[in-house]
Formats: sequence, C-alpha cells, structure tokens
Amino acid sequence: MKLKNIFFAIVLFAIAVTGCDKITNPILPHAQNSTLPNTPPAFRDSSAAIGTYGYGQYKLLLEDCMGDQCSNCPLAIRIADSLLSPTGGYPYGQIVMIEENMGFEAIPTSSVVAGAKAGTFSGDYNSSVGDAWCKKFGIDAYGYPAGLINRLGYSNNMNLIYTKWLDSVPSIIQHTQQSVAINIHDSCWTSPRIIGVEFQITFVKPLSGTYALETLIVEDNVVFPQVLPSGYSLNFVHHNVLRGAFGNNTGGITTGIPIPTTSGTWTSYQTYDFTKGENGKAAGWNMANCYIVAFVYGSTGNTTNPWQVVQAEMIKVE
Repeated sequence: MKLKNIFFAIVLFAIAVTGCDKITNPILPHAQNSTLPNTPPAFRDSSAAIGTYGYGQYKLLLEDCMGDQCSNCPLAIRIADSLLSPTGGYPYGQIVMIEENMGFEAIPTSSVVAGAKAGTFSGDYNSSVGDAWCKKFGIDAYGYPAGLINRLGYSNNMNLIYTKWLDSVPSIIQHTQQSVAINIHDSCWTSPRIIGVEFQITFVKPLSGTYALETLIVEDNVVFPQVLPSGYSLNFVHHNVLRGAFGNNTGGITTGIPIPTTSGTWTSYQTYDFTKGENGKAAGWNMANCYIVAFVYGSTGNTTNPWQVVQAEMIKVE
C-alpha cells in the first residue's frame, strides 16, 4: 500500500509540474515572489547586435489601427503581413508592426454583426493606451483601417492610408539612418507572472530636442472573430496585438518616460505584472506568445518632431 501511495504521489507531482505555464529560461530562485522585483534581472536575453533582427540597424514602427468589426481591416492586415514576410522583397526585419484595436469599430457589442450570432463580437481586445492614442491621433474621425508610420504627419492624415504602406514603408527605411539603438534585456518567471526588463538606449548620433521611451506588451497569434469584406471569420489569427503599456496595472503610461539625455547611453529598468496588468486582463494572456516592444520618439515638448518615432525594437518575452 505504501508503494502505491508513493506512486500516486509521484504521478500527481508530475502532472502539477507539466501543467504549469512554462516559459523559456524561468528564474527559479524567484518563483515564489509575491511583489514586483526592484533589481535588474538575473537572466538576460538580448536581441542580437547584428543580423536580420539586430538592434544595430534602423527599425521603423508601423501601427495598424483597426477593429474586429471593420470589414476592410483584413486587407490592411494582408498588406502588413506582406511587408513582414521574408519573401516579400521588402526590408524584412526592419519593421516593428503592432495591431492596435481601437475606436468605434472595436467596441465590444452583444448585437448581431455581419450576420453572426448575437455576442460573437463581445470580446474586448482594446487597451487603455490604444484608446488614448486613438483620441490623440484622431483615428475615429479618419476611419478604419488606418496606419501610423513612425507617427509621421498624423495631424494632416499623411501616411494613414493603408494602401500606401507598400510604397511608404520601404522608402522611409531605405532613406533613414539609425540615430538611436534600443537594446532590450528581459527576464521572466511564472509564479507570479512578472517580468523585469532592462532597456539600454544608445544615441548613435546626438539629437536635438527632448525624447521619451515608450514600452509595450504585444501578443502574437491571438485568435478572435473578425468581420471580413464579405461575411466574417470566427477564428481569425491576429498578429502582434497591442495588450498594454508598462507603467502601472491600470493601463500603463501613454507617453512613456522622459529620456534625460540625447547622447551616450541611458538605461531604464521596468517591470510588468502579467496577473494584474491592464486592470487584470493580463492574467488571460499567453506569455509564450508575448513580445516586448519599445520605441523612442520626440516627446510632446519636442518642437521639431513631437510624437515622431526615431527607432523601434521588439524581442520575445523569455
């Protein structure tokens, strides 16, 4: 009987261990922490300095502003996918794309949409920071889908037309030299679901004006219903969905944090709570599909290029 009890104990232990939400390279010594860490991560996973995704090259930020009830939005997604494809003939690896669900086309509804059953589009895929940017950049007034390319010319609707992405994006990349490098080191453990991230900002060449660092969580391969040009899909695969910003558990900081210098290297250490983040919605995100996005932009006090993004970076949560 004792041997039988030992056997079942071993089986239960194995089930408990294998049933955990496994993340690559967890920080085991911190597995029982119940508060946010305040020291740099012990395990570092840095994006490479060189190569296709290296942080030592210029990268552009493409924001696909859309909604699950927008019938033309899948067309914009198709264009974005072609830009990100390694066989598309475009500057593969130099584009950081985010899908931002926002505005009137993304408001959860229990009504019947596009012939679907009531409640099909009741899911909430918005984010606090995305909603704030929707108002700031006037996306509702412009209409969906819309695209922000480095947030250039948003005030006069320049670069918002998604059908021009195939021409605008490669042209900007080919004619822009890197001025800032963003090197991201991150660490993660599963209980609690908290990551600590170190952002190293290096000014490759001195810049004038004031700048800020925005840091975000996005999730890839999120499946939820989407209205199509004809009908709808219950299992549409969405890529790099904006989930929330670093900063606090109620939506994060919309304007990021000020960068105190425009030369040399500056480091910022930040944390994200995947249990309490975005008013608790973070508890339902799949950390294995999540990425960290960071970008440097001209802050609101920058009279030369307010809101204009000068460099973006993205690495996988590890």
